[in-house]
Amino acid sequence: MSHNSAVLSILEKIASKDKDFRYMATSDLLNELQKDSFKVDGELEKKLSSALLTQLEDTSGDISGLAVKCLGLLVRRVSDMRIEDLSKALCDKVLNVKAKDQQRDIASIGLKTVIAEIPVLSTSTISNQVTTIITSKMLEGAGNKDNMDVVSEALDILTDLLSRFGGLVPAEHARIKECTLGYLGDVKVMLRKRAMSCLAAVSVHLNDALLEGVVTEILAQLASGKGLKADVVRLYIQAIGNISRSVGYRFGRHLPSAVPLIISHCEKAGEGDEELKEICLQAIDGFLQRCPLDSRTHLNTLLGVSLKYLKHDPNFVDDDMNEDEGGDGGDDDEDGDNEDDEEEEDYSDDEDISWKVRRAASKCLTAAVQAYPDAVSELYRQIAETLVARFKEREENVLNDIFSAYVTLSQQVASASRALPEADPASPLSLLRSDAPSTLKICARILSKSKSAKTRIGVLSVLHQLVDQLPASVADHAALLIPGVVNALNDKSGNSNLKIEALQFLRLLLASSSPLKFQTHIKAVSQVVCASAGERYYKVGGSAGERYYKVGGSAGESYYKVSAEALRVCEQLVVVLAPDAGSRVTQTLQPLIKPLFDAVMLRLSAQDQDQEVKEAAITAMSKFVALLADEISAEVPKVLQVFLERLRNEVTRLPTVRALATICSSVRTAADVSLILEPVVAELTSFLRKANRVLRQATLLSLEVLVQKYGQSMDVAGLVAAVDECVPIVADSELPLASLSLRFLVAVLEKQPSVASTVAEKVLPQAITLVKSPLLQGSALGSLQAFFLALGTAAGAGSETLMSKLLEAGTTRKAGKQAQHSIAQCVAVLCCSSSAGDSEVAKTVSGLLQRLSSGGATGGGVTGGAGQRLALLCLGEIGKRKDLSGMTQVESTIIASLASDIEDIKGAASVAYGGIVCGNVQKYLPSLLSAISASAGTPKRQYLLVQALGEVLGSGSSNSATISSGDLTQVLQLLLGNCDGEEECRTVVAECLGKLTLLHPTEVLKELQARVVAPSANVRVVVLSAVKASVVERPHPVDSCLASSLITFLSLMSDADRNVRRAAVVALSAVAHQKPSLVASHLSSLLPMLYEQTVVRPEMVRVVDLGPFKHTIDDGLELRKAAFECMDILLTACRPQIDAPTFMQHLESGLQDHYDVKMPSHMLLCRLAASEPSTVLAALERFVPPLEKTLATKVKSDAVKQELDRHEDMIRSCLRAIDALACIPGSATCAPFQAFLGKTVMAPAFKDKYLLLQRERAEADRGADAMDLS
Repeated sequence: MSHNSAVLSILEKIASKDKDFRYMATSDLLNELQKDSFKVDGELEKKLSSALLTQLEDTSGDISGLAVKCLGLLVRRVSDMRIEDLSKALCDKVLNVKAKDQQRDIASIGLKTVIAEIPVLSTSTISNQVTTIITSKMLEGAGNKDNMDVVSEALDILTDLLSRFGGLVPAEHARIKECTLGYLGDVKVMLRKRAMSCLAAVSVHLNDALLEGVVTEILAQLASGKGLKADVVRLYIQAIGNISRSVGYRFGRHLPSAVPLIISHCEKAGEGDEELKEICLQAIDGFLQRCPLDSRTHLNTLLGVSLKYLKHDPNFVDDDMNEDEGGDGGDDDEDGDNEDDEEEEDYSDDEDISWKVRRAASKCLTAAVQAYPDAVSELYRQIAETLVARFKEREENVLNDIFSAYVTLSQQVASASRALPEADPASPLSLLRSDAPSTLKICARILSKSKSAKTRIGVLSVLHQLVDQLPASVADHAALLIPGVVNALNDKSGNSNLKIEALQFLRLLLASSSPLKFQTHIKAVSQVVCASAGERYYKVGGSAGERYYKVGGSAGESYYKVSAEALRVCEQLVVVLAPDAGSRVTQTLQPLIKPLFDAVMLRLSAQDQDQEVKEAAITAMSKFVALLADEISAEVPKVLQVFLERLRNEVTRLPTVRALATICSSVRTAADVSLILEPVVAELTSFLRKANRVLRQATLLSLEVLVQKYGQSMDVAGLVAAVDECVPIVADSELPLASLSLRFLVAVLEKQPSVASTVAEKVLPQAITLVKSPLLQGSALGSLQAFFLALGTAAGAGSETLMSKLLEAGTTRKAGKQAQHSIAQCVAVLCCSSSAGDSEVAKTVSGLLQRLSSGGATGGGVTGGAGQRLALLCLGEIGKRKDLSGMTQVESTIIASLASDIEDIKGAASVAYGGIVCGNVQKYLPSLLSAISASAGTPKRQYLLVQALGEVLGSGSSNSATISSGDLTQVLQLLLGNCDGEEECRTVVAECLGKLTLLHPTEVLKELQARVVAPSANVRVVVLSAVKASVVERPHPVDSCLASSLITFLSLMSDADRNVRRAAVVALSAVAHQKPSLVASHLSSLLPMLYEQTVVRPEMVRVVDLGPFKHTIDDGLELRKAAFECMDILLTACRPQIDAPTFMQHLESGLQDHYDVKMPSHMLLCRLAASEPSTVLAALERFVPPLEKTLATKVKSDAVKQELDRHEDMIRSCLRAIDALACIPGSATCAPFQAFLGKTVMAPAFKDKYLLLQRERAEADRGADAMDLS
């Protein structure tokens, strides 16, 4: 009741005659309405509404303005009935012909506020009721032609209403259409414009017939041209442009008649009618942005018009500019050129608006480039030359739009070229590279001569893009570009953005140039860079008491960014000064060292500066000390003390830790870090206890390099403390950190063997636990092997003891199969270390053989299977590293184990056999091949032997490459001869063929290619699987061989056998993922075959009669699933080579398919909505039915938990795709999609799930932004 009494008190004051009382009362009411707990009874609602309506008519503008704000809050707090009453009352005020203009205006603002506050997707009926009321009233007002002010306000309010709720009044659409079309030809300009805006707003919600009528009538008026004034023609064309932007893809069907009309009027425009030309080009821009699919057939025509008017400058002629740019760059110092430039800069004509035409044309070109990434090569050929030629544009705003268009074109070129080989002449990047010299000369000329900061920022953005894509080309023209960059850095206008852009470009240029080549330019840039690094600081006092002060505080945020960027350039300049680790700085460059050092030291020593500057100064100085310590030896102690201070500061400790690692890892440093070594190690040790993962990673790296360089002189107590902190880190919870920790411990053991006993006592139990982890792999496993080796080599610990502990750990019940593989590798490393002689190896092998012969018993009560398996794995790993051919018992024991009754032992024996063959290929390979041939009648044994051969081919040892040509032929024929065996054997044969292809690509690919037409489908499947296995992520000689033959293999996607087709699809997925450049140029022929695999084929669906019920089996399901997964990979790897409309047609079929196909299809739709929003928007209406059908799917009443979970996953996946579609700009223009959102997605069954997914997506976006900022 407290709110009721407060409101009653306010209402009394609102009625006061005193203006100040009324103002304060209205302000108090605003504060009350802002409270979440505000609530009043129905009677008070009525009084409050009446009072606010009265306040709207207050003579004081301040009071009526506050009343409007209160009105917006009140709508959220009162009942639906009161909102209806408010809407009716406000409509009456707006339509009152006797009202004053001020009263009508404030009532109109109030009504728009009410419209804005009503929720679009409200579950109540208030939005329908209010929309009906206001639409009816405003149409009544729009029909009152006796008072055009009322008509104008009514149309304006209708525009706001229809933009939000146009879909709720379909019955009124025809009246609205007739009303607005009638006013398009009115004599009053304002009325025509408001009618046009209203028509564009309602067009989104019109059905196809009404929209057809609107567009047809406007186009008919334009086509007749009879009696139309110039301003009316302009309005009609503007209406066409606005409608096309509003309705998007739905306007596409009208382009065949609209495009010629627009271009015709553009061409017929009079010499001074620049406004008509601009409006025509804006309409073309709308066509390209909102109807990209239908605009494609008119692309050449639209580009021709845009290019023509990009050069449209009737009041200015510059015939000499092209001559200067077309030759060798001209002589920039010639008097004639300078006079031309002065005339160009001094030219001004306030009445000339032709620049608007050129600006609109540049936006059309940008829209075309963004809409058709797959046609970037052709677009580049058509528009690049003209864009570069127009870099001479005299109007600054237009010039920056031209720069933006060129940058967009360059970005699309880079995107399209990623999937193609760099040297491919068909690559768009080759076109950009060929034009780079002339473009760079023009950019250098503008950068040097232009006085406009905005223009120079624009040209630097172009250079930034070019240096990203063509670093070598830009570096070759550094001599031309440096003067302009120096001028930008010397700019006195105070434009920080210009300096930041110049410094960023300079940093990229330095990083991409050869340091030796850039030494000729370093003098020109070092002075201005040093000045920028210390900008806005000045020095006071003598050498005894130097102090630095910031000049003013007006520079704000941009000031520190200039210094930070300059410091990063200083870091690159240090590399230029000292490019060779084995030589000193040349005599001519010696004078540059001191100023550069002072500039960085100034920032490093200062306390009151931004975090970004501090970090940049620390990084730059670390590079200085690492490369030039011998040149500044007297200053190094001071620098190290500052580093120690920064290390103790929480804000700067992370960059300082990295800086110390940089200094200590330098091969040429003369800096003696031992001066601060003890406190540094103590600080670093304390950091290992912090929760910051990045800090701990950097700390472990820094500790490692410190120990490697100063380990022998380090304090043992400090090292032991660091070892203690590493103990909890050696665990599988954070394998990257565990790997770094083990590397540090290895360095400690190598430099301070005396701490081996401490390490063995504290760390070894953790290491034994880690080696048993099923997660252990990669670098962590390699670091653990190095740790065991270092521990075994160090004094006080023996390899034999360690091996015993490892073997014991490998036979415990907690040791799984993966753990035994890891333990076997560690045992082999210890056994085969350089300190262990052949006798030690023989002793270890004998012990392992004894374990095998005794059944693997360990005395610990563990069953023998695990012990035997571990012994076999150890023998295999030792065999890879040492030749065991001298121990005849090894081979026979392993072969005997192949016949074991335990499957795990047989598998381990297979691996072991492959391992010992690796140790001596010449001796063991013939017997292995003979065994494979002899086992033709026993598929299981043959599988194990072929698996052993796979170990040999894929071991990566140097011995594998020594297979003779005779052995190669025998191996190849043996594998090819077993391509038609049992399924599991075929799988391992394919893997072996893939590994063999990596060793001998030419010979093996030739044989595989010959079997593409093999009569057996099994053989063709093996061939494709072998090709898939031969594609690896790293560069490999096989790539060049595959490039010419890959299309032959992948053409099997059109094979008659579905298993072959699936194998071909999987192979295409692998190649596209690992080496997209191999398939990018062939996608035009491969994609149609792939799309055929996405179609449901009735002949592959069969019904199995199971007696009480029938079961439907779809034999093509796995093939379709693989095809959609392949489409997903191709969309990521080869987007520019994919025609999006065709791609979406087949995606649409996937959305209606089986659960297993719908899930990847939903993911594909999300990805496509993010990468190609305009294309997806054009087809958005087609996606509604399959998505709606998915949400309507119900599970059976007797469904088990697994089926319920699958159904729930499918619903979430579908809602996630819907959310991705809803995020597309312009999705609100698709009425069917908006209706689907309101009626189905926001229904009680899905609303909470959908809103939860939206929150999850928003949090993920925020997390990604935070990671980018870090």
